[in-house]
Amino acid sequence: MRRILTRIACAAAVMAIASAVTVPAMTNAVPGTGILTSIIPSPISYIMINTATEQVIAFDHDNNPLRVAACSTGKSGNTYTGTYKTSNYYDWHLMNGNCYSRYAVRFNQHELMHSVPYYRHSPDSLEYRQFNKLGTPASMGCCRLALADAKWIYENTSPGTVVQVVKDPGILYELTNPIIKIDENNKVTRGWDPTDTDPRSPYNAVVNQLM
Repeated sequence: MRRILTRIACAAAVMAIASAVTVPAMTNAVPGTGILTSIIPSPISYIMINTATEQVIAFDHDNNPLRVAACSTGKSGNTYTGTYKTSNYYDWHLMNGNCYSRYAVRFNQHELMHSVPYYRHSPDSLEYRQFNKLGTPASMGCCRLALADAKWIYENTSPGTVVQVVKDPGILYELTNPIIKIDENNKVTRGWDPTDTDPRSPYNAVVNQLM
């Protein structure tokens, strides 16, 4: 992965914070509880959320980006800069506004990294118009991600992982995967996150037919 542009001073400061915290493991969650089990080594040193570029970057222990994802942070600038640590993990989580998120990881009291919201506790009820806003500010303060990116963070971090929220247009990386847009007029597919590997997804059904 090619680093496009970074600021050495900022990276050094974040690395210093990360190196002061031991992140020994990634874990599996007990569904719906936020309780984690099955500790194994984690490849992630820390995570950066950049509200200026709407990117989430997971760094390895050599300060190299492991994964770079488009996100949507607070539309009113209310994803606040600072250094935090992950705490609770939820496979499904009831959010403000009576909607649900998947693979939610809390990092700052009421702020979480999670999927784009769903209208119901069902994988075919995605708020597709909100999904199409990934890469731009759109949330109430949380950090939204495509499902595959949210799941990757959920599965590859553990409580205590450092999360650094910055607002710096000078820190920009190439995305691991391109931003996907949902066809809002297609009633068959629009309720599903296109990165969801669920075999019931119509996106995967099309792929399976072509194989």
